[in-house]
Amino acid sequence: MDNTPLSLLGCIEALDWLFEPGCPVTITDMVVAEAIRDPGDAKDQRRGTRAYISGWLQENRARLTILDTAEGARYHREMHLWERAGRPGDLRPSWRDRGERSLLSAVQVLKQALQLDEEIIVIVDDRDARDAVRAVRADLTMMGTRTFIRWMDEDFGVSGADTAWQAIRLATDDTADAGEDADPVFVRSGS
Repeated sequence: MDNTPLSLLGCIEALDWLFEPGCPVTITDMVVAEAIRDPGDAKDQRRGTRAYISGWLQENRARLTILDTAEGARYHREMHLWERAGRPGDLRPSWRDRGERSLLSAVQVLKQALQLDEEIIVIVDDRDARDAVRAVRADLTMMGTRTFIRWMDEDFGVSGADTAWQAIRLATDDTADAGEDADPVFVRSGS
């Protein structure tokens, strides 16, 4: 998944829902870094959400795969150099599209390791990232956070999923992207 689904599910403390389908959960190193980072002054802090996500990641480290990516390594190197330089504001490394780039590389790596009867489910809200993932790998299952929540409600009967999107809208001051209206529970290639 990219950072937005992790953050949105984190704001309603519903990250355990990721385990409901019974499949392995993989998150890239860069998405983890984005989800728990300090966004900086004058930015949306959501400290409670970041603390919940960080705690959840720690509690579930045996159930998760945190995939190291070239993008994550590049970011950590840039942050190290920035800190050694005294953290000058004008040289702070950019976060722009890093999680999405790590997601693209993760999809390519994971796809090579799949058995014939397996598939990857990608949870991603950013519309540009969805287009990029489709361009790289059209043969996977992709959904947005709202669709994932609907899947949890309709197919898994998860308690609270029926009102979760409304709770997310309230928690985010109605800034969460609801995705495309026609987004089915599974967005598959050829459908």
